[in-house]
Amino acid sequence: EARGGDKVAILGDGKLGLCVAEILGREHLKCCGRDGNLDGAESTMPPPPVLFGKHQHKLDFVSDSGVQTMLVSNCYQDEQQTQLSQTHIHKYDVVIDATGNPNGLTLAMNLCRPMGTLVLKSTCAAGVKGFHSAPIVIDELTVVGSRCGPIDKALELLSIDVKGEDGIPPLNMEKYITETFPLSKAQEAVDCAVLKSTMKVQLVMTKE
Repeated sequence: EARGGDKVAILGDGKLGLCVAEILGREHLKCCGRDGNLDGAESTMPPPPVLFGKHQHKLDFVSDSGVQTMLVSNCYQDEQQTQLSQTHIHKYDVVIDATGNPNGLTLAMNLCRPMGTLVLKSTCAAGVKGFHSAPIVIDELTVVGSRCGPIDKALELLSIDVKGEDGIPPLNMEKYITETFPLSKAQEAVDCAVLKSTMKVQLVMTKE
């Protein structure tokens, strides 16, 4: 659990990373409102969580959710992405890896400050060449595995369909549905699902 004032980074603009950003962004809005330290300047208010991703059109899904979004290339100071930017290296108290890529863990470790917390949402079984766990030991990082979380709270959030008095928008998960198909067009649904631009495909099982 992030403490007030913690700098939080989320890695990954897939469906999981976006959902994490939706929730943490709303928690920030509850705390600080929309005027809370959006530029990262020195302030008594905690900065908003930062979501790093590779695709601007995916980052745009959470533009109204209380998070700051950046392309992951901003983490580096060179086009080859071999040298991390001094603006981001070891600058975050909590880093959440939701990349689904073993290389995401390496980046997450480098963004996390010494004695910070690394939260793993990815379940990558395959190893990655050149991975070193030394930063976890040397920087004394706390590594936390996180899976589903409290389902009752998730259902409660999903049941809210109107903007509250605090101005926080409800979760709109339907925006992640790229296309909807009847079951009779299952093959078309599969063809759509494999496209990189597709977020979610919905099959509707009703009588036609």
